[in-house]
Amino acid sequence: MRSTERPALFSRWLQPAANAIAMLLCVGAAWAQSSTATVSTASTTAGTTANTAPDTTVASGLRWHWATSAGLNSYTEPGLMRLQGPEMGLHLRLSDASWGGHWGLEADVLYGRQDYESMNTGRLTNIPNIESRSRIMYAHTAQRTEGPALGLSYGLAVHTLWNNLDGTTTTGAGGYVRKAIQLWAPVRWRTGLAPGSWATAWTAEGGVLISGQHTSVLSQVSAVYPDVTNRQDKGVYLQFSSEHRQGLRAGAWSPFVRFTWLGDSDTVAFSTTTRHYQGTEPLSQRWQVGAQWMLP
Repeated sequence: MRSTERPALFSRWLQPAANAIAMLLCVGAAWAQSSTATVSTASTTAGTTANTAPDTTVASGLRWHWATSAGLNSYTEPGLMRLQGPEMGLHLRLSDASWGGHWGLEADVLYGRQDYESMNTGRLTNIPNIESRSRIMYAHTAQRTEGPALGLSYGLAVHTLWNNLDGTTTTGAGGYVRKAIQLWAPVRWRTGLAPGSWATAWTAEGGVLISGQHTSVLSQVSAVYPDVTNRQDKGVYLQFSSEHRQGLRAGAWSPFVRFTWLGDSDTVAFSTTTRHYQGTEPLSQRWQVGAQWMLP
């Protein structure tokens, strides 16, 4: 009963939240394509025109900020197994002065290939791993510079995971797809630094897990097993990054390090024709280290 009712109740409010953020991103994309940026001008004493806004302001209308990334993803369930490998990412941020400069929509998609290793079940290589993160953020200080807003920001985020561990390990153990969806409460602090400093800006971000669910597609191992969905309600993440930019309108590179901790999930009972099981998604830790290249 617990394995069917709790995830269904959870999905009833989490899935609409994910759909709402995705819809906002799609609406923003359509709006951005149809809108044109305007530049305020004023007559000079010589009769010519010049931009009245300084370089630090953001033009009215929607603004897209793109970035790509490369790095290393290392996931462990201590004492049980490790998944590790390179990953690449695409990152998008959408802001608009007409919203007051306070609201922003953000999305990250990360794709990697990982190697699996366990003392109990052997090894498996070249495992596809896809993660996504969608956020709606509110900034106390209005957006006036390139990059995320300075000062304090907070909001809501939906994270997803799809890890294709399907296959047979070196010891003959069967793997299966693992997937998850989670709702987080992120908080961010970004500070700009003076010219000549070691960086243009630095950012600290953290989040607390509100609730999540993780599904193990055990039916891929054998038809006698059901797919098991566990609920996760303990988790935090921390991310630190610095920004290095040559000129306000130039691109920038941003090294980052991110740590995610998820506690033990609930326990779900399931059975085959011959045995009874207790399924739990164990405590896990994930390190992600790399760098973004922010396009001008």
